[in-house]
Amino acid sequence: MTKIENILRAIKEDLLPLTRKGVEEGNHVFGGLVLDAGSLKTIVAGTNNRQGNPIFHGEIDTIMRFFSMKDHPDPSECIFVASHDPCSMCISAIAWSGFKEIWVLFGYEDVAKDFEMPVDLIMYKEIFGAEGAKEKNLFFRKYSIKHELEKEPDPSALMEQINEIANIYSSLEVKDFNYPGMQSHER
Repeated sequence: MTKIENILRAIKEDLLPLTRKGVEEGNHVFGGLVLDAGSLKTIVAGTNNRQGNPIFHGEIDTIMRFFSMKDHPDPSECIFVASHDPCSMCISAIAWSGFKEIWVLFGYEDVAKDFEMPVDLIMYKEIFGAEGAKEKNLFFRKYSIKHELEKEPDPSALMEQINEIANIYSSLEVKDFNYPGMQSHER
């Protein structure tokens, strides 16, 4: 199996069941995985827990679970997988945690359009004057699974898997959420 095939398998088998349970409890669909860079096996999965705390995003939950493991591997020897492109808080937490390789399934454009949750892009623009995190920087290299498909032996089969996963995510009914701190005001 290729790296992308393993990542998609981990999302389906290890992340989606956790996400489904979280959404049923009133949380968002966002989640993350930490994979061993060598074997590509899941070390830990986490999902959004905004009901407990508005900053407990899926990536934060994943990082907290990872570092609470006794004898966890060095983050630089792992791959961080985010179901959706991380918000500014989460991408910073991933960088601070020492993960050097990040893979993302759904990009910011998917989150805004298909998931109707543009607040991450709004926050990047409003607070940082940016369109999102740079893919390559001093801290990490971020890859889009969808953009990397063309390098794979059978991109159409992988796109079918992505569409299947996207349909599962789309079927999850996320409850309305008021974003604390976000003000509506005239400029």
